[in-house]
Amino acid sequence: MLSCCAGICGKASLGASSKRKQAHTADEPRSLVIKPVVRCDEIQSPACSFDDLVARFEMQLAPPGASEPIGVVTKDFQKNASRLLVLVPAAGAPPGSFDPAQPHGSGDAVMLLRWATANGYSVAIFSAAALSTDPVNTWDGMLRGSPAKTVSVVVATGQLSLLQEALSCVHPLLFARFRNICVCDGATGKLASSSVKLSVELRVHLRNAVVAVPPISSGDLGPLMVHQSLFELLRRREEGWQQNEMNKYAGFQNLKENDMPGLKRLPLDQRIQRLDRNRNDDELARLLQKHEKDAGVEGEEDLEPGVD
Repeated sequence: MLSCCAGICGKASLGASSKRKQAHTADEPRSLVIKPVVRCDEIQSPACSFDDLVARFEMQLAPPGASEPIGVVTKDFQKNASRLLVLVPAAGAPPGSFDPAQPHGSGDAVMLLRWATANGYSVAIFSAAALSTDPVNTWDGMLRGSPAKTVSVVVATGQLSLLQEALSCVHPLLFARFRNICVCDGATGKLASSSVKLSVELRVHLRNAVVAVPPISSGDLGPLMVHQSLFELLRRREEGWQQNEMNKYAGFQNLKENDMPGLKRLPLDQRIQRLDRNRNDDELARLLQKHEKDAGVEGEEDLEPGVD
């Protein structure tokens, strides 16, 4: 008798199904980026205002109910706990735009919005005027409503110093989720000069989070390749961070001198004897330092002297 080709009857062998699944997983690329579907008549259609973004993409003015909005966010901004993309526009950029000076239209906020939503990001676009007037309160007033655990920031040309000022008053536990800070001018060798003194924790974090947006030249294929390269970069960095975290937590199972987190493995007398240990050089600290080194995280001693 003929067998069901699709296996929907439930008679397909589990072994064959498992082998097909493993083969599909092995051939599937890790850094998979979804390309947005765009109509031909919408390719050259930059946004001209926040109201335009609200009307065309069902975005929302932020913060809700404000007389003068400081930006716009996607409708899943307060619900997406996975990924958030933040656009810091160029100085003097009109509302709804990102970086008009970028060549070949690669700084179009509409296309970045399309790529982000296609790949599971919620999006927040700041007002250049509001952010330059009051960076700290404007930044906190909008992003505190997002529960996203992974935040990627794309910074327009020359605006890294403004972002540093906006993050200067953020608690270290809060700015740790800003894992990718992509700058369009490629100046990632050192922090931008700023009149605001940055904490050591923030300087270390920025040194490890700031990366350059893939550049574009006249011989490239256009903004499509720039945006694809950008989101492939974000996906690779996210996968690398997740893999390093998985290896770190897997290392907890091999601890001999410390209790496993959440479990009481050592007897009480041994835990009492170890209360006065050097917590910066014990077994757990060495494990964390090893995986920070594997992730390429620089320490305070790696910073250039005199850099704020």
